[in-house]
Amino acid sequence: MTTPPSIPTVAIPADPAAPSGTAPATGITAIFKGRSPAAAADSVWVPLVSGILVLVAGAMTLATGKPWLFAGIGPTAVMLAASPSHPTTRFHSIVLGHAVALLCAWLAVLLLGAGSSAGLLSGPPSVARIWASAFAVAVTVLIQPSVRAYHPPAAATALLVTLGVYRINWQNALALLGGVLAVALVGEWLRRVRLDAQRGEMRGEMRGAMRGARRGA
Repeated sequence: MTTPPSIPTVAIPADPAAPSGTAPATGITAIFKGRSPAAAADSVWVPLVSGILVLVAGAMTLATGKPWLFAGIGPTAVMLAASPSHPTTRFHSIVLGHAVALLCAWLAVLLLGAGSSAGLLSGPPSVARIWASAFAVAVTVLIQPSVRAYHPPAAATALLVTLGVYRINWQNALALLGGVLAVALVGEWLRRVRLDAQRGEMRGEMRGAMRGARRGA
């Protein structure tokens, strides 16, 4: 029996910038290696805040037994955490954006008569629900800019209604909007905290650059 050929190994050169005797970064530490303090802070802030906002809506769901936590909350939470300075993550944009999507979805289901047809949870959606979904999303993104409440994650809220995941009644509508309101309130506070921290980081970087320029002069 012939011996299989050995697999050649390739030596990985050490990082010349790393001090001698320093172990290479692995696991969690590799995420932050070579990053600026601001980027490293975002690597912690974004997942942490995203999880906190989902937990806020989840806690209200457990407390009330109503769907305060739903699929549209996830992308809203991530956008709030990752882009705190973007206009789409402001309190007004989040709350009104989801409210517009909910209203457009309800009207689409009503006008196209999709309410009595099969929903997504019972199998493939009906043709009426697919048309209602397209209509609701299109009208949502048409109206949102006119009320200065453009918020793309709200399209998920519209689809949850048009595809029959949630039957629209006053209880469900209030619960969905309650979840949005809770996340928007906590998110607005966290958004301002992060913006203040980012301004401080920018001022620190500017002072450091000015000191470097003076030394080089």
